[in-house]
Amino acid sequence: MSQFKQDFEALLNEKKLPSAYKEIENGHHLYRFQFRVTKETALVVEVIIQNTDKDYSDAQVIYRHIHMLRDYNARGRALEVINELNEMKTGYYGLFLAGDGEIFLRSLLRIGTDPRPLYDTIVLGSAIAKGLQPQLVSELGESAKRN
Repeated sequence: MSQFKQDFEALLNEKKLPSAYKEIENGHHLYRFQFRVTKETALVVEVIIQNTDKDYSDAQVIYRHIHMLRDYNARGRALEVINELNEMKTGYYGLFLAGDGEIFLRSLLRIGTDPRPLYDTIVLGSAIAKGLQPQLVSELGESAKRN
């Protein structure tokens, strides 16, 4: 994993994509990124990479706060919209509704020794997440403010 981590960080530096890194439980690796959506808001992306000695690792890419429900009682409608978007617009990514009203996008993948597929997944998912936001606002109303 240490070689992948070095190669991944070198690619991030080459692409000038700043990140915050933290080792989390069981030695797994957490990277956080921010992508500007509008002048007022940024998309927070969390990447968790499994710590392993194998030639591959499992990774999870989470795009946080795509939308926040103002009223959790609207979750039925939110789930309908999420299902429609998952069928038509998310591809290899999936939208989910959390218990606090957060709608987030996630991708699970298995990565080998080349960090480029993970990088491509991060960047492509950010564009998908940004593209979903107007429809979520149109269908569910303005997003609630985050704390």
